[in-house]
Parts: sequence; structure tokens; C-alpha cells
Amino acid sequence: MLIPISYPLNRATPLYPGTEPLTITPTKSFERGDAEEKSLIAVSSHAGTHIDLPRHFCPGGGTVRALLAPEAVFEPAQCIEVPKEGEEPIRIHDLTPHLDKIQCARALFVRTGSGRIRERDPETYAKKHPWVHPEVPEFLCRENPALRLFGIDTISIAAPSNPEEGMNVHRAFLCRSPHIFVLEDVDLSYDRLLEGGWTLRVYPVVFDDLDGVPVVALAEFR
Repeated sequence: MLIPISYPLNRATPLYPGTEPLTITPTKSFERGDAEEKSLIAVSSHAGTHIDLPRHFCPGGGTVRALLAPEAVFEPAQCIEVPKEGEEPIRIHDLTPHLDKIQCARALFVRTGSGRIRERDPETYAKKHPWVHPEVPEFLCRENPALRLFGIDTISIAAPSNPEEGMNVHRAFLCRSPHIFVLEDVDLSYDRLLEGGWTLRVYPVVFDDLDGVPVVALAEFR
């Protein structure tokens, strides 16, 4: 069974402050004599459900084409629930009750509950959301050296009100060796995600030398 955990990307998609909105420009082609409707689509590499690559914050870091595959598979994936409100940070003490899942995950997801307001209050979702403290990546790597992806149901692991800590936590995930991918703006509302291990399948929308890319992400249950 496959469950989508990525959001459809459209012009109403909430965006981290400073991210360029998706634009769709209708065009017409007259090459065959008849008008043919087409559209030119422009979208940020960090819009919607997207994966961050080392190039995003690490000089000379790897890109989508260098580090991912057209279908990237991570298993087992685990999802833990860490309820947070507003701009509360996720700290080590929030994660220690979940060590059993953390220590066996190839991909780890944190459900804060932020996704509940994504549709009804997109501005708050984008600007005032839970974030990940820079102490977390080192803790996760110490507990599980095999971890390769961290995902969250907030628009970013960084909060606009804490730009320096946001930069530091991205670097702590992405610039280490081996790096840990970051998957942001993920739909973790499906309760079965919390029940045990599953397979994460990630499909980059554009497969090229990018620092990040919108993705189609699926949870597979056997």
C-alpha cells in the first residue's frame, strides 16, 4: 500500500519567507499551423514538499543528480510524534523517549502537528512554526550513525525568527560526512506512519544539479 506524504505543488502553496512563488505563464505554439496551448512553469527548488541537498548550505556540496537517484528509497523509515506549537524548538530531551525508533531508522520523521494549520492558516504555517535546534543532528548521528534522512511536517527545520540557528542546523545535517538529507513540508497526518517501520520512496520533480528540489514522496507499507 502506498500513501502520498508530499503535498501537491500549486500557486497557493505556503512558502518559507523569501521563497519565490510558483508562476504559470500560458504560451501558444503555432509551429504546426494551429495554436497549441502550453504553459511555462517557474518554481523555486525549495517550494512545497522538497529535499535539501548539501549544495544548499555547504560550498562544493553534492547536488540532486550527484547524490540522489530518480527513485530514492530509504528503509526502514520511522515517524515519531513530538507535539509543538508556535515557534517552539525541538530539543534533545524531546527525542530521548523515542530512542527505539531513532536507533533503527534510515529515515526519521518528526510529526509536530504543525501540518494541521497548513491549509487554514498558511501565513502562520510559513512564518511561525516549530523548528529544530542545532543540537539535534549530532545527537541523532551519535544514536544512529546509519541515519540518512530527516523529515518534518513544518515548512522548514529553520524558523525565520532564528536565521543563524537555522543556518547552523542545516549545516549540521547537510555538511557532515556522511550527510543527512532534509525533507521539509511533509504531510505526516496519516496515523499509520507512527505505528512502525515503512519504506520511503522519493521522486525528484527535476533531476539535475540542484541544491534542493520539490519531490513526490510516498510511504510504502507491506
